[in-house]
Amino acid sequence: MDRRILSIVLGFVFILSAMVFSQEDSGISNEAKMEFNAGNKAFKEGKTSLALEKYKAAVTHDPNFALAYYWMGNVYKKERDYVNAAKSYESEIQKDGQMVSAYTALGYVLARQQKYTEALNSYKAAVNIDANDAKAYWGMGEVYRRQKNFTQAVDNYQKAVEIDPTYDNAWKGMGVSYNELAQYENAAEAFTNALQYIRSSSEKGDVYFRLGNAYTELRRFDDAEAAYKDCLSNARQSVIKAGANFGLGEIYKKRGNAQQAIRYYQEASKDRNWKKAAEHEIDVLKNPDKYAY
Repeated sequence: MDRRILSIVLGFVFILSAMVFSQEDSGISNEAKMEFNAGNKAFKEGKTSLALEKYKAAVTHDPNFALAYYWMGNVYKKERDYVNAAKSYESEIQKDGQMVSAYTALGYVLARQQKYTEALNSYKAAVNIDANDAKAYWGMGEVYRRQKNFTQAVDNYQKAVEIDPTYDNAWKGMGVSYNELAQYENAAEAFTNALQYIRSSSEKGDVYFRLGNAYTELRRFDDAEAAYKDCLSNARQSVIKAGANFGLGEIYKKRGNAQQAIRYYQEASKDRNWKKAAEHEIDVLKNPDKYAY
């Protein structure tokens, strides 16, 4: 998600928070509300330490201030302090057990701690409250994928995109899972759908690389070549670029064009993660007699 969209989303959430004040939190003290609003302002400005200080002050004034615990959790999550984030979200849920976003956020930080059973329970609690919470289904898909239960992962990613067809991460997760199931046609379709909605160039590069791999498995070499070249145009990470170059080397090797294959393998060998495999392929092409049986 780019900064412009993040700003819009945060702005909407802050407006929603204000609405919640008027509808549900009329009993919250003015002092607590002032600290909470100051925390929101600091969070929006990227001042996470100040935001955390203000949210803590808000719950000191009013220990039942559910939203303040939730946003405290968001600060910890942003700082990748998943243990304290989980504690904060759990405190919010104790105060208000109907806030769906608290359950999905809790599921995410529990999954980051590899507490998969607890994460699934939290995501399931979210969909019990709101059956159309696409993020919770995406979260369950992520957990099942990490557990290598790829069939269940696909089922949940599918539910997420049925609710929100523009959910790029759900399409991507689905593609990865189909790829693991060796269902390459479905994987290619999911990656292609993801690319319609991804805005980040680096994310596009990653998905184009995976798409190229799926097309290679399907022996659709022209499509694979185009995907790998799109990857090189978008990717920022060396390891992804090297992977695309290695994939292009494989395609040209299969086409019998050793010179072009070697050129791409040489590019791939510049990254330490691909160096050994690429140098092996170069040696095979330059010294075929060495590998003859």
